[in-house]
Amino acid sequence: MKRQLFAGLSLLIIVIDRVSKGWIAAQVPGGQQVELLGPYLRLVHGENRGGLFGLMQGSAPILGLLSIGVIVGLIILHERETGLRPTLLTLGVAGLVGGAIGNLIDRFTLGYVLDFIDMGIGSSRFWTFNVADMGITIGICLLLADGLLPDKSRWRLR
Repeated sequence: MKRQLFAGLSLLIIVIDRVSKGWIAAQVPGGQQVELLGPYLRLVHGENRGGLFGLMQGSAPILGLLSIGVIVGLIILHERETGLRPTLLTLGVAGLVGGAIGNLIDRFTLGYVLDFIDMGIGSSRFWTFNVADMGITIGICLLLADGLLPDKSRWRLR
């Protein structure tokens, strides 16, 4: 059950990421924006040619290759976990793997990662992100929770 949940959640994140990016690419041309909740939440067509938060611009190919190593390492981490039932580690690593693969597909097919969710107030904006980034962020939070919880046996999913 653990492997099925891991694979299913990773695949779900990849599919939602690909569908949402395809829709944005078709509906919101580069440089355009669509307001969803006034200026607080907008859809934009952003091209991130770097890494996290736009750091290391122009290094998408190198980051793509590094992503492959990280994905393999995360899968090995998941496989080394004992027990047959899924845990927070299963969910966290699935979020990380699904998100990493979603952005990796962009890096190799487009040469950049398509980011489209823009949040903020006035000129104070958060970095533009996408569904894959949400999977990665939630995955990190779940891994932190898994590492900080005192009695992990209570957190096994039934």
